[in-house]
Order: sequence, then structure tokens, then C-alpha cells
Amino acid sequence: MKRVLKILGVAVGVVVVLLVVAGVAVSLLFDPNDYKGEIAAAVKDATGRQLTLDGDLELAVFPTIRIAVGSATLSNAPGFGDQPMARIGSAELRLGLLPLLARRIEISQARLEGLELNLARNRSGANNWQDLGGGGTPQAQAPAGGGESAPTNLDLGVGAIEIENARIVWNDAATGSRWELTNFGMTAEDFGLGERFPLHMEFGLAGADVAVQLAADMQATITLADNSYRLDELAVTIDGSGAGWPGGPSKAKLNFDSLAANLADETLDLNGLTLEFLGITMAGSLSGQKLLSNLALTGAVDIREFAPREVLERFGVDVQTADAAVLTRASAKANLLYNSSQTGLRDMQLKLDDSTLTGRVALEGERLTYDLTVDDINVDRYLPPAEEASDAPADEGSLDAVDLPLEVIKTVDARGELKFGKAKFSGLTLTNVSLPLTAAKGTARLTPSASLYGGHFSGDISVAVSGNSANMTVQQNLDDVNLAALGQDLLGSQDITGTGDVRLKLATTGQNLGAMRRDLDGDVSFNVTKGSLEGIDLWFELRRARARLDGDTVPERGDAARRTTFSSLSATGVVDNGVLTNRDLNATLDFMSVDGNGTVNLLDDKIAFDLAAKMIDGPVLQSDPAMVKYAGKTLPLKVSGTIDAPSVLPDFSAILKQQVTDDAKERVRDRLRGLLNR
Repeated sequence: MKRVLKILGVAVGVVVVLLVVAGVAVSLLFDPNDYKGEIAAAVKDATGRQLTLDGDLELAVFPTIRIAVGSATLSNAPGFGDQPMARIGSAELRLGLLPLLARRIEISQARLEGLELNLARNRSGANNWQDLGGGGTPQAQAPAGGGESAPTNLDLGVGAIEIENARIVWNDAATGSRWELTNFGMTAEDFGLGERFPLHMEFGLAGADVAVQLAADMQATITLADNSYRLDELAVTIDGSGAGWPGGPSKAKLNFDSLAANLADETLDLNGLTLEFLGITMAGSLSGQKLLSNLALTGAVDIREFAPREVLERFGVDVQTADAAVLTRASAKANLLYNSSQTGLRDMQLKLDDSTLTGRVALEGERLTYDLTVDDINVDRYLPPAEEASDAPADEGSLDAVDLPLEVIKTVDARGELKFGKAKFSGLTLTNVSLPLTAAKGTARLTPSASLYGGHFSGDISVAVSGNSANMTVQQNLDDVNLAALGQDLLGSQDITGTGDVRLKLATTGQNLGAMRRDLDGDVSFNVTKGSLEGIDLWFELRRARARLDGDTVPERGDAARRTTFSSLSATGVVDNGVLTNRDLNATLDFMSVDGNGTVNLLDDKIAFDLAAKMIDGPVLQSDPAMVKYAGKTLPLKVSGTIDAPSVLPDFSAILKQQVTDDAKERVRDRLRGLLNR
């Protein structure tokens, strides 16, 4: 056994000596610079480009294999200028010779310095590297879904990988854009397969309107045996500036605990992600399956509380709101979902000031689906502040200039429901609001419902696009609503009180709001019980008109409220081309009943009604002896003006004319009776 070991030792020694001699011989007898011409010619034949080796070529094989290249350039493609496409300052590779005998690759150093790439695309879309594919025979494609697997027995160790002062320029004549990556550097130390090693990267990136400086540190692990890759403890800092950088000069920080990808199992896991930017901190995680075949992702995002108003100010947006205390708090949470059938957010919780939105939203193929609920929101707080009152008429613009979004309606495919527990808008307070929507193939239907002021609202609004216009039908029902509370919140006054019901059934066609209003047709009805008209004292106006007609003293109003009470008020009407025609207005007051007809022009709000008021004998009429004589008489009333400013004028002269006519008829009858009795 000793003899065998001795022989083996001698053999190994001989091999080592031979390697040393060969290495020394190569170093002394072989000069790679003698082959620069052959190397350049080979590149010329393969690519058509000129390779210029300005620096020295170095080769050593013992005790470490060392390959070094000095300054070198590669010419540009024809039509892209004289500037070289690629340039390096120097490159060097050092690897152990003896470990190769044991099938182990030990790279002590791999270094690249001064790399410069000038990449470009011309106006026709051609780039300056597409001709570098060579003219050789294309290799057969790997079978679908396969390919060579990563080597499982590769033993690799790297002392250091260094890239210094690299620069890449991208000029795109097709879009007119230019980007420049500068001072790119990367270092990796003690790199080995399956072993964790530190990795550092930094660079600058500048475009026409933005410039950033990035620095990143992490711990990396590469395992080729199972085709897996891992990054731990990532810390990235981005310092941005320029007109195109969001929010002005600022820093962004990106961190995560770990990112693991296994390409063999087609899985990915990202944990402990945090992003800090413009005062907003976002945390999250992500998990992926079937990365290369049928990608599916799940994850979570948590945007921690921030001040929206401050973020908007960073963007130069000065938001004026009716309530200056809003836009001070916001946050968001949701679970992410992506697969071949849908992309969506689930378990959403978005908070804005005192309001919370919960639910889900998803894009299922081309269809948007959602189910969202807002607990309580006062929209009026977020509207612009009210303008000071002015006597000048407001310029509201023409409704003909407001086109309907026909193309959107043609293409949108949506189904969902938006609900509000409580909502306030334009002064109105609604509860239990539901807004179901379905839209597809150029049609849309909204069926809103809500509780308000002791009553209930329901509706059905449908839109169907046909050519360059849309057909719309509107059905709305308002039941048992307290009109006093409604008017107080909506208009700031109680012009009419009582419990009201309203029915609308309308249809119209047009391509803008003006055309739709002019084409409006349909039926309208309303009924109000146990109410009053505030600001109008019809009983006093009748008494005053009677006094003036009879030449009596005009009665004093006193401190009595201007109010006309009624037990019922109802009407139905037909809308044709924006004009409402009514033929059955009816009202029952304490001292008269009113019947009549008229029109309401919905285009300019003008009203014109002819009413017949029949005086009812009762306590109110008996309270003024001068009015008793009108019991059972019919008093014509003229209503004109606008919806906002109506004018009601009684016509007592018509009563007198009728009375004179009746008296004359009675005298004629008496005379006839006298003649007949002779």
C-alpha cells in the first residue's frame, strides 16, 4: 500500500510540474496580441461590424488563469452615425487552474470597467443591434414547455464580480425620446451556488424631464440544482428630480424581507414589501404559481394612513373644498388576485376622513364586476366652496355642448352594485342607497333606490345606443316623502309642506343633453296630502282683492304667517317635446276647491295655468262677512311666471260680470213670468 501511495504521489507531482511548465511556456511563448487581426476579421465576417482592439490582450494560465482585454470598440450599424455602438475600458477574468481538474469553477474576480452602449432606433422602427444575429443556420427550437434544465452538478464559486462606470444611452427617433443610464456599478462578493452573498447595485437614469439616482443592497442566493433564486433584505433608495418626477425632488425607499422564485416549480413568494414615497407608506406581499405556464398571483396591499391634501400639494394641486377639514386622512387595504380569468381586489377597505368603503372589484375578461359599500359620506364637504351671491345671471353654458359618452356606453361591460348606508349630496340626506348597474353591448340600466325623509325612492333608468344617438327611458317613484324636510335640505326653505308622492315615466332620444331635453316625452303625476304652500296667503290675497274691487278698506295682514293650507293637491300630465301639459289639477283648501289646467315648459321653466276656484262655505269664509256672498261662486285664477317665481292673480271682475249676467237673466225671467201671468 505504501508503494502504491508513493507512486500516486509521484504521478501527481509530475502532473503539477507539467502544468507549471505548460503555464510558464504559454506565458512566455504565446502573445494574444499577435492575433488581434484574426479576431477583428472573425467579428467582421460574423457581424459586418468593425472591432477595434486598442488595448492589450493578456493571457496567463498559472497559477491562475487570467484573461484581460484592454480598451475596445465595436462600430455602429449603417445609418446610425460614426459613434461606436459599444465600447469597454477594460475587462478581466481570473479563475483557478487546479480546481478545474476537480470539476470546480473558482472565479476569484470578474471585472468590467467603462462599458458604454449606444442603443438607438430610427424613425422607421429599425434598431442598431438587430443585424448582430449573424447569418448562421438557426438552431432548432426547444420543444414547447421544455428546454434544457439547469445544470445540477455545477460547482461554482466567485470571489468578486465587479462592474464599474458603465453607461447606456438610448435614442429613439421614432418617439423623440432619449434616456441615459450612467455610473452603473455592481458588486457581488463570495458568490456561490446555493450560498447567500451580498449584492450591491447603483446607477443614475436621466430623461428629458426626469433624473433619478438609485442605490440597492441585498443578500442573494442562486441554486441552479432546482432552478431557484432568492433575494433577502433588499434596500433600495431612489433620489428623483426633474419636471417629470412625481411631486418634485424627493426620495423613495423600497424594501422587502425576501423574494424567492423557483422556476422549476413555477412559484414566487415576495414577503415584507414596503415602499415609502411622498409621505405614503405601502406594505404588501405577493405569491405566484405557474409562473411560466398559467400565471396566477395572490397578495395583499396595505397603504397606511396619510394626508391626501398634503400629497396633492406636492403635485402643485390646490384643492379648495367647502370643508377645509377634509382630505386629511386616508388609508387602504385589499387582497390582490390575478389569474387567467380575472384580475381583482377583494376584502377592500378604503378610508377617507370619516368614511369607509368596503367590498370587491374585479375585471373578469372584458367585464367589470363590483360590490361596494360606503358606510357614511357627506359629498357636500368635498365640493368647491359656495360662491358669493351675485345679481348677474349665472352662465351655465349650453346643454347642447354636453355630449353623451356614446362610445363608452357601446364598449363598457359592467355589472355591480354601489351602496351607501348614509349619503348627503346637494343638501339631501339619503339612507339605504342602492345603485345596481348592468351594462353591455351598447345598453345600460340603473335601478336606484333609497330611503329619504320618511319615504322611499325607486327608479329604473335605461340607455340604449343606436347609431350616433341614445334612447333613454326614465321611471321614478317617490312615495310618502316629507316635503318640508326635503325642501329645507334641498332648497334651504319650506315652500311646500305635506306628504308627497311623485310618478315619472319619460322617454327621450339624442346625442347631447340639450337634444334629449327638447325631445322629452312621457307621463308625470303627483299627489300631496295635508300640506301647505308657504310664503303665499291666498285667503288674505282674496280678501284684499275683494276690498279693492268693492272700494272698501284693505284689511291688515298683521303678524299672521304667509301660508295656505290644503288637504290635498294633485295633478297628472303629459310631456311632449319638453312641454308638460296638465288637464286635471285639483286642490282642496279650507275655503275653496281648485280645478284647472295649464302647461309647464321644461325648457325655460315658464308656467301658464287657468284655474277655477270655487268658494266653499265654511268657518273660514264666514270669518269675513264681506266674503260670504261669494259662497258657491267660482273665482278664476291666473297662474303665470316661472317655477321658481310663480304669480297667482284672482279675477273678481269675472265674478261680478257673471253676477250681472245672472241678475239680468233673472230680471228677464221675472218679466217673462209677469207677461205670462196677465
